[in-house]
Amino acid sequence: MRTPCLRQIILWISDRVPENKEERASYRLSPREREKGLARVRLAALVLFTFPGSPMIYYGDEAGMEGFEDPFNRRTFPWGREDYELLGWFTRLGHLRQESPALRRGDIRYRAAQGPLLAFTRSAEGETILAAFNTGGESAELRLEDAERIELLLGSARFQISAQGHVLTLPPRTGSL
Repeated sequence: MRTPCLRQIILWISDRVPENKEERASYRLSPREREKGLARVRLAALVLFTFPGSPMIYYGDEAGMEGFEDPFNRRTFPWGREDYELLGWFTRLGHLRQESPALRRGDIRYRAAQGPLLAFTRSAEGETILAAFNTGGESAELRLEDAERIELLLGSARFQISAQGHVLTLPPRTGSL
């Protein structure tokens, strides 16, 4: 990964970027930065596992490993010290993809792509899965067709039927299937 890209990613999570190799060698996210980063890793993984193609994850992402650029990008795997909540998230995503023809080889139809909201369906063999993502700092709403039947498979979205129609509400920086 190019250093300018890495700087942007670190600034997306952290308040500062270590300036020299000594700082980068010992750099660790604060608890607040780590939680912010983990939420974004979960969201990114959800996009990755629902998009067409084979999901590929970088060694240790599923365990919550931290790192910087080479040679500090990865240390040895943290056996016994993995982030089990994050590992469970990746495991659930893998199982959903394995069990779903729509996620493995389905077509894709974009439903929304505006501002922080992205939504698409994947369909195959009579199965349709709606994947919805909110990358913004505020809740986002996705209007659905009135006849759509919704069953939440993963995530924290809320489904409501109101006078305005069927609405899926996504909390900030989350995604749902």
